[in-house]
Amino acid sequence: MSETTAIEFALHGKVEGVEITPRTIGLSQFNEFNQQVETFIGGSQRVKLDQVHVEITQSSYVLKAILPVVVFASLEPDLKLLARQDVLGELDIQRAEVVQKWQARTKNNPDLFYEVRPKDDGLPKVRVSRETDYRVGDIVPWVAVEKYLFGEIMDMGGTQRANVHLKLDRGGKTLLVGTSQGYLREQVENRLYHKVLLHVRAEQHFRTGDLRNIQLISFVDYQPAYNEEALDRFTAKGAAAWADVPDAAQWVRVVRGG
Repeated sequence: MSETTAIEFALHGKVEGVEITPRTIGLSQFNEFNQQVETFIGGSQRVKLDQVHVEITQSSYVLKAILPVVVFASLEPDLKLLARQDVLGELDIQRAEVVQKWQARTKNNPDLFYEVRPKDDGLPKVRVSRETDYRVGDIVPWVAVEKYLFGEIMDMGGTQRANVHLKLDRGGKTLLVGTSQGYLREQVENRLYHKVLLHVRAEQHFRTGDLRNIQLISFVDYQPAYNEEALDRFTAKGAAAWADVPDAAQWVRVVRGG
């Protein structure tokens, strides 16, 4: 395989009777389509696209992306899946959303259709139009779960819909957790800008682990504590015990047999 692989993203159709080309495409549509292509390529893994190069070609509006092999490798499995139309539940969540947006747009504008054209002959050419029916099949991507989330409350309340803004302790991502004004009103303890443990119900994506429609069940009494002196003592003891081991990770691999 060469060091780069080309793939074309094409937007076909008319706007107010005028054929879409690089010369006639409107700025908003230009920005929207290019952003959607970037999202489709990067996916939810947010692959770095600094080394991806593009060419704008004639024949409708065609964006030709030159992808490094490592970027194309993350995209290739989903391109194969798109040969079927009951695959939205199996695709990367970001790519599935782009396909859904394209399909919805074509339903409202019969002159529009989209194409994804890999230059690799072993991959299908994807067409999204008013005739396509990309949908969730047997694999449902979102499943109902109950979880415990730990983090810091950055904001809480709301005049219309009450919610809690929780900044996760791991990763620093902030989640919006729905609740009721009555439940927040009952809280005696000031939890704003404090670390808390939340018991929530939500929907979780089976591939990415992303959460959506998060609802608070309850605040959980959680008072983590440790003896700082004891921790320092154990840390010093461990450092002394491993002082003559230059690479602890390598030592563990050897003990485990390689």
